[in-house]
Formats: sequence, structure tokens, C-alpha cells
Amino acid sequence: MSIILDGITKQWPGTLALNDVSIEVVEGKVHGVIGENGAGKTTLVSILSGAVKPTSGTLKIGGHEVAFENPVGAVAHGVSLVSQEGNLVPHLTGAENICLGFEPVRNRFVIDPRGTQQQAEAFANRYFPDTRIALDRRVDELPYADQKVIEILRALYCRPKVLILDEPTATLPAKEKRSLWELIRQLSETGMAIVLISHFLQEVIDLCDEITVLQDGRKVGHLRSETDDISERQLIDLMLTRSNGAKPAGESRSRTRTPPLDAEIVVDVDGWQGARFHVGDLQIRKGEVIGLIGLTGSGHFEFAQSLFEPKSGEAGSYRFRGRNVEHSSVRDMKRQGAALIPDHRMINAMIGEWSVRENMSMVGIDDISIKPLGLIRMAKERREAQRQIKNLNIKTSSCETRIVELSGGNKQKVSVAKWQYASEGKYHLFVFLEPTEGVDVGAKQEIHDLIVSLADKGAAVVVASSDLMEIAGISDRVIAFRNGRDAEQIERDDFSENHFINAIAGATQ
Repeated sequence: MSIILDGITKQWPGTLALNDVSIEVVEGKVHGVIGENGAGKTTLVSILSGAVKPTSGTLKIGGHEVAFENPVGAVAHGVSLVSQEGNLVPHLTGAENICLGFEPVRNRFVIDPRGTQQQAEAFANRYFPDTRIALDRRVDELPYADQKVIEILRALYCRPKVLILDEPTATLPAKEKRSLWELIRQLSETGMAIVLISHFLQEVIDLCDEITVLQDGRKVGHLRSETDDISERQLIDLMLTRSNGAKPAGESRSRTRTPPLDAEIVVDVDGWQGARFHVGDLQIRKGEVIGLIGLTGSGHFEFAQSLFEPKSGEAGSYRFRGRNVEHSSVRDMKRQGAALIPDHRMINAMIGEWSVRENMSMVGIDDISIKPLGLIRMAKERREAQRQIKNLNIKTSSCETRIVELSGGNKQKVSVAKWQYASEGKYHLFVFLEPTEGVDVGAKQEIHDLIVSLADKGAAVVVASSDLMEIAGISDRVIAFRNGRDAEQIERDDFSENHFINAIAGATQ
């Protein structure tokens, strides 16, 4: 059974997530979908699995047009998803999760626990014979790798005709990873259609019969293993190279900035490493904008986040404004003057049903409270919110407007504003992760200007982004990551898209 997406478009408020994308996933084939963060992979998976409805376009299964009302509807049509985030029920056992919705019953109505355990174990032995998992334990008590295997088994238990695997091997140990690779090949040979989303490009090349490349919500490439000689460099070029000839946003302003070489060192790391990153020797000074680039999974996002969350580091030294902070908590780093503007802002930064005022004040609430009573000065809170709305040109009818009603660009400005709320000059380091994710062109330029202005006022700024043009436009230096390590430092005079791609691909120029 094949599944065809024809002209799929998904428009979110202020963001075109998918733009006229057409893909055919054929039975008995493995179809890879690749692209950097923000390319549209998550939206595509959500539409395929019934979690999101497209704005326009059609979805056909076995030649018949279908419209999924929800994920249950997708499963009913034979489409099963193994999500990147995981969707197990934490308080149920591994066996109960695998058989969920298809449990054996006694007397027509009562679930049979022993039968559930036996069926789950037999099913696990069939697909992962070399992996031993305690399926009688709650899944929230199991290692994450075991949870991922259980989620794969659960997806297979409902006998899908189309299996979607979203970054399935990202957290798996080598043995389980090899088992899954072999399983993918076996399932495709039985006639199952498989969609594989992965940031491991060699994995995609080795496993997939066809590969679709997405960039900025558009389909920019389609390759077949039978007819195309596919290489990692070719895929990287398709994912990252823009063909519109546009100049980097913010270029004119950033090119005129020359941070002083004798400025105070804000960040000083030496051999700083965590589970997914390792940085040898790096100093970041006041007034600098440092760009971090790399393929998804290269470690640049994890390193950036560790500057605000040092406990994610496992070895090496990290000095913040001259103080050792390797064991500092997030609260400690905030007190010392570090700020994080994360990606996925509606999950990690804001509460959608709260007002602009409430979201802005969540970080600086102590600065507008009556101490030691802890009472909020409501008038001061409103005045400060209105000041930030004006300073950052946030387009909203009122500071009482709910965050969910704002455009993507204005939400992002609120995410920045809360760190400036009643605390100008308090923060010495700003870490941005995907700062213009889901933001329109006009708002993107304003956010770039805001980032540069923070450096102009004396802060050190670190920006990790999948948009190479964005990094070129706002950065003074760029650190390219490859395989979890800082592979190359690129000075501003050497900026070019080709240089960036070569640096993160490990190719010589």
C-alpha cells in the first residue's frame, strides 16, 4: 500500500510550515525525509500521523483520498508513528504499552494481564531477539533506550501498512541501532512502506530507497538510490544552500561592528564537554555575537544550552565572568547574569493562555514585588510591560492580550523581553536557540537587530541556528561543529555559505 501526499500546504499564523509539498511513499520501500530544523519535517510527520490537518492538498492511501481526524484515524488506516519525543504511557508497564488498545481479554470484557505479558514478550523476541527488556516494569522506570524499543514495538503491534520513524536511532545504543536497521530492511521486504526521518545522513543513505529533501517548508530535492549516486555532501548542499541570492539579513549592521579585543571575557571554557558536545578552548567577550553552526545532532545546540545549564556538562572547566560555574544551577546562572531564549518558545519559554504582561514578568517578578511580602506591584508590572512593548516594537493591542493571539515574531520578542523586564543591564550573556524559528521576514530583521543591539550594549551573545544566512548576517565569529566537537572557527572576513557548509561537512575547500 502506497501513501501519496499531493500539494500539501500548512499555514500557521505568521508561518508557512509546508509549501506545496508532494511525496509518494511506495509499499516495500524506505523513504527518507531530511532537512534542518525548521525545514518542515515535524509538520509533515504530524500530517501523516493525523495529529495536524493540512491547510490544502490531498492525502491518498491505496489510491483513495483520506482525511485523518486524529491519530486514531491514521492508525485505523494502517499508519503508525514512532515519534521523536515519545508517546508511551509512563505509569503502564512495557507490556501494557506494547499491547495498548489490543490487549487480550477474558470473558469478553476483562483484560488478561498474564496474556498481555506473554504476548508482549513473544512480540519483542520476534523483532528484537537480542535485546532483553523488563516488560513487567513501568516504562518510566526503564532506561530511555528501552523505552524507544518499546515504542517501536507498540507501533508495530497494530500491524501497520505505513510505518513512520521519526529520529528512531537518536538515543539507541549501537546494538539496538543495528537491530533496528536490520528490522527496517526486513519490514520493507515484507511490503511495508516506511518513512524514515533522521539527521544521521549516512544512515539515510544506507537504508533508504528514496530520499526527499525539505528546506524552509519546500521540497528541494528527490533522489533514488537506484539511479542517483548519493553522498552526504550532496544532501548537505540540498538542505542548506539557498538559491535566492539574498544577502544575509542584518549584514550591513553587523559588518560595521568591531568588538574590542581587550573586552571582558564573559565565557571561558576549556575541554568543556557533555553527553553530545566537546569544546576544546573558547573565550567569548563582551560585545561579541558568536554564531554556532552544524548539522542537526552535531552538538552546537547542546553546547549553547550548557552555557545556561552548566550541570549538563560532564567534564572540563567553564568560567563565567571569572568564576567557576561547572556545578551551578539554572537559578545560579540567572542570578549571575545569564539568559536563555530557547527554541520551541511555546513549549520552553511561554504559557500560551497567559497575557503578554504575565509572560514578560515571569523572569523579573522579584524586581517588581514588595519585599519581603512578595506582593506584586500591579501598576509597575503594567508600566514595565508597556515599556517593553514599545522598546521592542511588539505588535499587540494590549499588554493583556494572550500570547497565543500574537504572531510568531511578536511571540519571540516577548520571549526576549522577559529577560529585559525591569532589569536593563543585569544580564551579561544571552544564549539564543533558533531565534527566528517560525518568524516572518519582517520580524526576522527586527529580531536580528535586537540581537546585535544586545551586543552593542555590552552583552556577550551566543546564537545557535540552522539558518546559515542568519548566522552570517549577525555574527562576529562562527564556530562550526561536527560530530559533537568544535571543528573550526571562522572569522568574519571568511564568511561565506560555501565555507560554512564545508566546515560542518568536513570537506576541504
